[in-house]
Amino acid sequence: MKPSQLIVLTIISISVFYTLVGNPKVVTEIYLITILPALLYGFIKKDPNIIHISIFLILINLSEYIIFGYEIISLKAIDINKVVHGILIYGIQMIISLTAVAIFIFRVQISRKISKSEKVDLTYFDGIFHWIFLYTSLVYLAAMIEYTLRNVFELPSLILVYSSYKTLIYLAWALTCGTLLSMVVHSIRSEIKVKAQ
Repeated sequence: MKPSQLIVLTIISISVFYTLVGNPKVVTEIYLITILPALLYGFIKKDPNIIHISIFLILINLSEYIIFGYEIISLKAIDINKVVHGILIYGIQMIISLTAVAIFIFRVQISRKISKSEKVDLTYFDGIFHWIFLYTSLVYLAAMIEYTLRNVFELPSLILVYSSYKTLIYLAWALTCGTLLSMVVHSIRSEIKVKAQ
């Protein structure tokens, strides 16, 4: 099996697994743990690109996990207008996601501020991450619009995004894991080529 086929199979498997688990808190924990092998590999190989990308992914998702998992903002609307509550939840997720887009657009510059390593460089994969987070930002925006329309105009059947929301987000997380795996595989293959010369 080619590495590219293995990566596509991994993305599909992770996406299905996340969807089957279903519990957002548990899936977030699994997702964060899934990033750790790439981070460990980055430390072992002293690759600041993999280290920084892994840390950024962990911090981005950890911020959302802390905000909602520890109920800094409760997912249950208590003493607050439902529409305002929905906009708050989806809006915060969208702000975090758009922040991630900016982080990955300027990842090399940020990495160079953090590390003085000469290995910090634009990788083939940097562009993929900001597109993934742009996709999640659009999912959050669509969910926020749909939620607002459903509650303001009392349209209970308007659940197109709502019914597939978790799957759409889990797909993005699976793509993130697949891209990280691709970075690691590319790094290993590059190292093998260098040793073979």
